[in-house]
Amino acid sequence: MITISVDDQKKTAEEIAKLMGEIDPKGDHSPFSDVHEALEYAEEHHPDVAWLDIEMPGMSGLELSMEIKKVSPKTNIIFVTGHERFAYQSFQLHASGFILKPFRKEDLVREIENLRTPVERESHGVLRIQCFGNFEVFDRTGTPVRFKRSKSKELLAALVDRRGAMCSVGELCGLLFEDRDEDSGTKKQLRVFLSSLRDDLAKAGAGDVLLKGWNAYGVDCSRLDCDYMDYLKGDSVAVNSFMGEYMIQYSWAEMTLGELIMKPGH
Repeated sequence: MITISVDDQKKTAEEIAKLMGEIDPKGDHSPFSDVHEALEYAEEHHPDVAWLDIEMPGMSGLELSMEIKKVSPKTNIIFVTGHERFAYQSFQLHASGFILKPFRKEDLVREIENLRTPVERESHGVLRIQCFGNFEVFDRTGTPVRFKRSKSKELLAALVDRRGAMCSVGELCGLLFEDRDEDSGTKKQLRVFLSSLRDDLAKAGAGDVLLKGWNAYGVDCSRLDCDYMDYLKGDSVAVNSFMGEYMIQYSWAEMTLGELIMKPGH
């Protein structure tokens, strides 16, 4: 996420940038005390959010917001002020939000989670994995990945649930064949499902996601964009999207669901 904070009091702009760095450590958060420098930056970088003080000499935050919208229409404007009387004017300008000084980190988080124009998340993975609700898999284009066998999809879900930890053949057989003992028959079926999964992933351009070790398998998490893994990292978007459901089509996922519900802050 790219954000700017603009306040003629330099320390206030820097404090917002500092807090945003804690909320979104991978983002780019720049403070400005000069409105013209802020406008030039907005024109070049198109920030996702602009935190604007309203009362500033030369150009008010209300005027600056209109100028920013001309050069960066998708920027969310959030006004920061010590006076409630400006609230009506700010919403006339279709601002995304409004916070009062002195502000807290929680105030910034609340506004970030309720932006008027959602931030488009940069994707680094070859697959997008949805674990909250039903388990679903999408390729780079957002197209659902088709699995020839439902057990192959469940096998991938089990490996994602392990978050990169290698799983032995015995563990995977225990998950996929809960009502059967591990024997040569179940191992043979598992190999069929693994082969089918490799083919399905290869067709989706993600053949390198599946990892093979000594009598064990896993997934390369660095190749995945996954709501479950983002949630565990404290990503605010993922945390906000968790509604108490996790891989609901698989009974074995209930243990992880319990851990998520019990996680502090949920």
